[in-house]
Parts: sequence; structure tokens; C-alpha cells
Amino acid sequence: MKKSFGIKILVLALLAILTIGTFSCKSENKGAYHSLNGARQKAIGEIDEIVVVSSNTLWKTALKDTFEFYFESPYLLLPQPEAVFYIKHFTYSQINSMPLRKKFRTMLIMADMSDTSSAETKLVMHDLGADRIEKLLSQPEAGFATAKNRWVDNQLIIYLVGDSQEDLERAISVKFPAIAAIVHQHDQPKIHRRVFYNRTNPGSIKLIKDTFGIDMKIPADFIASKIRNQEVIWIRKETQKSSSDLMIARIPYTSEKQLSPDSLKAYVNYFGKKYVASQIEGSYLVINDHDLPLIRNKANFNGHSVVEIRGIWELENDFMGGPFIAYMAPNPQKKDELLVVIGFVYAPQKEKKAYVEDLEEIIRTLDLG
Repeated sequence: MKKSFGIKILVLALLAILTIGTFSCKSENKGAYHSLNGARQKAIGEIDEIVVVSSNTLWKTALKDTFEFYFESPYLLLPQPEAVFYIKHFTYSQINSMPLRKKFRTMLIMADMSDTSSAETKLVMHDLGADRIEKLLSQPEAGFATAKNRWVDNQLIIYLVGDSQEDLERAISVKFPAIAAIVHQHDQPKIHRRVFYNRTNPGSIKLIKDTFGIDMKIPADFIASKIRNQEVIWIRKETQKSSSDLMIARIPYTSEKQLSPDSLKAYVNYFGKKYVASQIEGSYLVINDHDLPLIRNKANFNGHSVVEIRGIWELENDFMGGPFIAYMAPNPQKKDELLVVIGFVYAPQKEKKAYVEDLEEIIRTLDLG
């Protein structure tokens, strides 16, 4: 039976993950906030939110435009633009004037080290020390360092330093992918808690295990069902305002040539045409790589290499569409088959990035064994 469905929007930003050293701030315990029982307090703030701490002198220059160009750039391929990060700005004096502000979970402290009179420069000098700063400034572009839990638990502090405004502007453009990857990694546990706040659905997890021999966590508010003699399992969460969906499918594995983005594109179109439709007769899901490009990537799931594509889809003969993500890998439990996972979201007139992040988090729990 063909699924009747309305759809819109899913896509994940692709960021290079670079290894950056993390150190404990030498003033980590000094000035830390504690509850009445003596325990350190927890950080506050939203996912994808960065609080920038810099002098107004620095922030009111072209540097602000450079920073926003990268950190508020659109999340890839959403039909309505949504920023990769949400930015707030304070001076260090403003942070100090309201203790609650020291509890922000993700802070980026930016300092022009040639401005020795600024409070931000003094803070960075105090936290990192002269030797550490000298090493960062000796890099071809201005460098950055990270620290955890300076004032509260679950807090990430990023220090971006330079010898001038121009030095910092170059650093922003060069270091953005690495900084963004670190912030996303810091946010990932909070996304996991959001997705699995009601725990898991044991019945759906067992269905996937029994059908494909793989382990994958499914949130309690998602329901899995079989379609067409175990060829496909459809996992969905539907509300009055949105629908989030995953499809897991198996296909015969006969040649390594199948492990290509073009093959995965063909499989997405195949399953989309066979199973996904709206109420309009003759409608079906198809990839649209004419209006926006198809992103091709190699991903890694628990040590297993997988083929990944991302882009937008639309319903043929209807007016629905949006982003999608798809993965393909050999099934280690059954050497003669490939597994395909396709995710998509329908949330008209709503911001969709959080739905995308939630589906990505579910897919990330896939354990190929």
C-alpha cells in the first residue's frame, strides 16, 4: 500500500570536523556559580546559540559584518532561510553587570590583543596566559582556543584572538568551519535529550532489529511500521503542525559500484515513487537537483563508511517539497544487501532546522555492528 503523505523540509549543514585542543581554564573554579547544596550550576542557553563577547569598539566595525556573514549564514537548502547560529552580543562589562549572563552555555570571547586597555583583552590574557596567546598569534591566521565549564557546568568558551581587527576578520573566515564543528559537537548531547526526552519505543526498536539485524534508537513518540513484505520500514512522528519521517529499506548488494551517490539518488527516487504520495492522484516523491544542487559526502557511522546525499525533493504532480537526507551502506549482518535510510520533514510555515537536527540525531544512533 502506498503511503499518503504531505512533506516539506530537511537538510543538514556540512561542516569540516577538525581536531582542536581543549584545555581547562586556569580560573575554572574561581568565581564559579554554585547551588545552595554546593553543586555547580548548569549552563543556560539554546541549541545553536552563540554569545559573542567583545568590546563595542571592535563589534561596531566591519568585523561584525564578517562574523555575521559566516555564523549567521543560511542553514543549507531550507526553503526559508534559517541561520546556522543565533548570535547575541555583549561586552565583558555587560556580562559582569548581570551574573546570569555568565551562565550562557556557548560563549565566544573575541579580543584584539593590541588593545591592551580593553576588558576583553585582559580577560583573555588572564584565562590563557601570555605563552598560550603568543602561540596562537604566531599562526598564519589568528588562532583560537577552547575551555570548558569556566563559570558553570556544560559551558563551552571559545577564545578568538588576533593582533588587529583585520587579523580577527581573517581568522573568522578561516576558522569558521572548525569553530562551528566544535559548537555543534557541544550541542549534540542537548539535541539527544530533546529527541529522547520521552525515552525510546521498544517495539519499534525490536521491529528494526528483527527485520534488518541492526540497532537503532527510536524515540517513544515515533512509530515504526512494515511496508511490503519487510522491504521497507516507515518510522514517523505526526502532529497537527508537522510530520517527521524516516524510511529504512533494503536492496540486493551485487557490486561495489552500487556504493555511489548516483546510485543512492536512484534508490531515493525509486522508494519515493513507490511509497510516498499526497492525496493527489499520480503524485510521488522525486529528488529535485535542478533548482538546488545535490550534496554528496562520505560519512562515518561507528567506524563504518557510508554514502550520503542531501538535497531537496518535491512531489511530482503536487506542490509539496523540501530537503532530504539519505544514507547507504552494506548491511554487516547480511553481506548480500545494502541498507538505505531516507529522512524528510513536513512542517509548513514553521522553522524546520530543529526537525532536521532531530532526525539527524536519530540516524546517528544507527549501529551497523
